Amino acid sequence: MLLADLSSATYTTSSPRLLSKYSAAADLVLRVFDLTMVVVSGLIAYRIVFGSWVPAAPYRVAIATTLLYSVICFALFPLYRSWRGRGLLSELLVLGGAFGGVFALFAVHALIVQVGEQVSRGWIGLWFVGGLASLVAARTVLRGFLNHLRTQGVDVQRVVVVGLRHPVMKINHYLSRNPWVGMNLVGYFRTPYDIAVTEQRQSLPCLGDPDALIEYLKDNQVEQVWISLPLGERDHIKQLLQRLDRYPINVKLVPDLFDFGLLNQSGEQIGNVPVINLRQGGVDRDNYFVVAKALQDKILAVIALMGLWPLMAAIAVGVKMSSPGPVFFRQRRHGLGGREFYMFKFRSMRLHDDHGTTIQQATKNDTRITRFGSFLRRSSLDELPQIFNVLGGSMSIVGPRPHAAQHNTHYEKLINHYMQRHYVKPGITGWAQVNGFRGETPELRTMKKRIQYDLDYIRRWSLWLDIRIIVLTAVRVFGQKTAY
Repeated sequence: MLLADLSSATYTTSSPRLLSKYSAAADLVLRVFDLTMVVVSGLIAYRIVFGSWVPAAPYRVAIATTLLYSVICFALFPLYRSWRGRGLLSELLVLGGAFGGVFALFAVHALIVQVGEQVSRGWIGLWFVGGLASLVAARTVLRGFLNHLRTQGVDVQRVVVVGLRHPVMKINHYLSRNPWVGMNLVGYFRTPYDIAVTEQRQSLPCLGDPDALIEYLKDNQVEQVWISLPLGERDHIKQLLQRLDRYPINVKLVPDLFDFGLLNQSGEQIGNVPVINLRQGGVDRDNYFVVAKALQDKILAVIALMGLWPLMAAIAVGVKMSSPGPVFFRQRRHGLGGREFYMFKFRSMRLHDDHGTTIQQATKNDTRITRFGSFLRRSSLDELPQIFNVLGGSMSIVGPRPHAAQHNTHYEKLINHYMQRHYVKPGITGWAQVNGFRGETPELRTMKKRIQYDLDYIRRWSLWLDIRIIVLTAVRVFGQKTAY
C-alpha cells in the first residue's frame, strides 16, 4: 500500500463550525457558573427565610465552607466531561451525585463543629433544594441550546470510517435520527471485509479504498477516523494506525461484537490494560444500580404492604373458602445469579400432584384452577404475596418474571442467552408483561420474544423505566386476556 508523505500534510483539526476551540473557556465559565449558583441559591434561601440579603456571620461561614466543598466535589465527579452522545438524564444524575456529596460533607462538618446550633435547618434544606433545582435547570437549558445548534449543523464532528460493517450501519442509522448528538458520518473507505449493502440501505458514500485515506484527510475537514475491521485483522488495523501516527486526530475502533450476545457492554482499564466487558448485570455495572434499585424496592414494598394488607387478608379468606388447602402457593424459581428461591403466590388451583419434572403451564379452561383463583389470575392479585419476596431480598418490584425451575432447564437449551435474564433480580412485573407477553407461552417464538424484552429491560434499566412499567402494569396487565 502507498504511504503518503505525512511530514508535508497540512491537516487541521479545528472547524469554523465547531465549538471545540472554545472548550477550555466554556469549561472555565461553566465551573465558575456552578459555584456561583451554589452561593446565590444560599443567599436566596436566606432572603426567603429571614427577609435579608445580608447573611449573619454563622451563615456566611456556612456558605464559604459549602463553596469549598463544592470545589472539591465538582472536581471529583466527571461533571465537566464531554457529554456528546449521552442522554441528559446521565448528566443530571452525575450532577445530583456531586451536589449531594457537597451537602453530605457539609452535614459531617456541621456535626463536628455543631453548626446546627447556629444556623437554621430550614434554611439548609431550602438551600439544598433550590441549589440543586437551579443547577438542573441551567444544565437542561444549556443542553437544549447545544442540541439546537447541532441540529442546525453547528458543532458537528465529521467522521470517516475504514470498513463498512453492521455496527457502522447501526450507528449511522442512530445518528441520522438523532442530529443533536453532533456527529456526521461523511463516508467510508471500502475494504474486502465490508458487508453487502443494497442501494436502498446504502446511505454512506464510498470515499475510495484505504490508500486514499491520508490524501482525503489532507484535503478535507475530519475530526475522527473510525476503524471497522474484523478483530482478526490485527495487522491491517496496526498498519492503519501507523499511517495516522502523525495526525492529531481521534481514532476509534468499532468492533463487530453483535454475535457475542452482549449485555451492558463497556470498556475499562485494569493496570493500564484496556478491557472490554462483554456481559455484565446491573450489580456489576455500577453501584448506583444496586443502591437505587434496593431503595426503590424496599420503599415501594413497604408502601404496598401498608396499603394492601386489608385486601390481602380478604383474598386469604376467599382462597380458604374456594377449596381445601393452604392460602399460599410456594414454588421453586431461579433468581439473581441463577440461585434458587421460593416464590409466593395466593393459591389459585386445587391441590394436585406436582411431579417436578414436567412443564405444565396454566391454560384456558384449566380444570385445576378454582373459580376464585381464575379471578385472582386474571386480575394478577395472586401475585401480591411476592411483596414478601421483595422485602426478603429475593425479588424486585420490576424485573424479568421468574420462571419455574423446570422451565429454566427446558428453555436454556432452546433459546440463546436465556440465562442472561438472571443478571438481575426477578420482578413482580416486567417489561415483557406490559408489552403483552404474560401468561401461557404455547409456542417457542413467544417465549423467545419474552426473553428479548427481558434482556432489553436489563440493558435499558433506569428508575424512570421502572416507574413506567409499574404504571403500565396497572393500565395494561390487570385483566389481560392471556392470563388464566
